[in-house]
Amino acid sequence: MNAQPYNVSLPKSGTPVVEKWNVSKFYPQIHFHKEFQITMIQEGSGHLFVSDKVVPYEKGDVYFFGRDLPHALKTSDAAEGNVHGGSKAISLFFDQDKVKESLRNVPEAYRINKLLDSSHYGIKVKRDSALYLANYIQELTLSSGLSRFLLFLKLLNEASRDNNVTVLSSKAAPSKIGVEEDPKIAKICAYVKENYRDLITLSTIAELAHMSPTGFCRFFKAKTKKTFSQYLTEVRIGSACELLHNNDYSISDCGYGSGFNNLSNFHKHFKKYTGMSPMEYRSNFNN
Repeated sequence: MNAQPYNVSLPKSGTPVVEKWNVSKFYPQIHFHKEFQITMIQEGSGHLFVSDKVVPYEKGDVYFFGRDLPHALKTSDAAEGNVHGGSKAISLFFDQDKVKESLRNVPEAYRINKLLDSSHYGIKVKRDSALYLANYIQELTLSSGLSRFLLFLKLLNEASRDNNVTVLSSKAAPSKIGVEEDPKIAKICAYVKENYRDLITLSTIAELAHMSPTGFCRFFKAKTKKTFSQYLTEVRIGSACELLHNNDYSISDCGYGSGFNNLSNFHKHFKKYTGMSPMEYRSNFNN
């Protein structure tokens, strides 16, 4: 089962569209659309599939989904049978390019632009900030026209403040938003994403960065808050998840095709990063 395109009708004005969902379960099909999406969970729980990642969602969570990002909210059986409210959410849809264009001559808006770019990988707003943003989202449902657009910009501004969000997809640049602005890190990330299926040694990467292996390890950890080995494994797991969406590939095909040289390591790392085995991931996706 592959991700399906989904159409959202937006006004030419650039004002975000607000949808209030009150259903027994959220739309479960993995899908994508060119419109940027912000979703706040009001009731319900389950699992969020976003690109290569599966994470639990619950009441109060706020998520940002960038353009063409495959995602789906799969409601748990317990939440689906909840007689007290089922699944509820408020979602905002808007044209990312129009928002960027409206802020083109505002130097202070660089953080908002960075937030929008990072959402290509899917991001979750941290709990304290989500509680604060909930007020803006609720107000947006009651507003229209210019008032809605100004409230929306305030929401983006608050969400873009430092350390307010967490990148979800392991195919993103190492955890810290904007880290690829460092030329060396950008060069390393580009190399890994191009060659992760092959054997990548520490000495090769260190040489690419014009550093000693020891110096490179310290540099990469300081910049990304994770080791290079962790980053490489995350990228490979991301690739494996995409391959697992296609039932024509066996589990071993997905492991070897993502750069793992033995299946034992593949299963161990996959379980560590996703919380489930490759077979469980495929089963959850297909269900």
